Amino acid sequence: MSSEEGLKEIRNRKFFLVEGKDDVGFFIKLLNKIGITDFFVWGVEGKGNFNSDLPVIAKLPGFDNLTHLCIIRDKDNDDAFESVVNILRGKMRFTSLPAKNGEVSHGNPNIGIFISPGESIDGTCLEDLCLAIAKGHPAMKCVSDFAQCISRLKSPPKNLSKTKTLSFLAAQPEIVNTISLAAEKDYWDFESPVLDELIKFLELFK
Repeated sequence: MSSEEGLKEIRNRKFFLVEGKDDVGFFIKLLNKIGITDFFVWGVEGKGNFNSDLPVIAKLPGFDNLTHLCIIRDKDNDDAFESVVNILRGKMRFTSLPAKNGEVSHGNPNIGIFISPGESIDGTCLEDLCLAIAKGHPAMKCVSDFAQCISRLKSPPKNLSKTKTLSFLAAQPEIVNTISLAAEKDYWDFESPVLDELIKFLELFK
């Protein structure tokens, strides 16, 4: 089921909420690669929708059968971890919650929170994680030159990380315009040590 089709029922034991449909394919690919089973990934279409979507999802048939619930969102420039915790505690009445980013609490269900790009990588979003993965790729020299050029424009892009990510994808043999499609094309090296922190977290859902 895709986010476009709507979500009427939860049929898996592990439920992952991510910010948007562009994130979904990335995490499906990574979860499959590390051997996570019986999972579903849902994009809430923007960080502001965690507040409204989480309580609705908790009322869906099958939610009570979950063994694991995971929320993954971008750091941005706010208190992302505290924001998620406040929703889970205040709106959903969960009392067993992780104490910090990258941990999974033990409860019913077990709950994990991961704020992208993680503690070990500079940046504020999933795109920064992807750029760190691609750091050694030959195309990144072109991306860097392009980024320096456009940064001198009178009205440069507001989100340079997203711009650089799209520039990297535009330099691939078959152009795609989303992180998700790039994952399907194997443009992200899922063997990269850059992913160690994220993979260590996701393996807690086995």
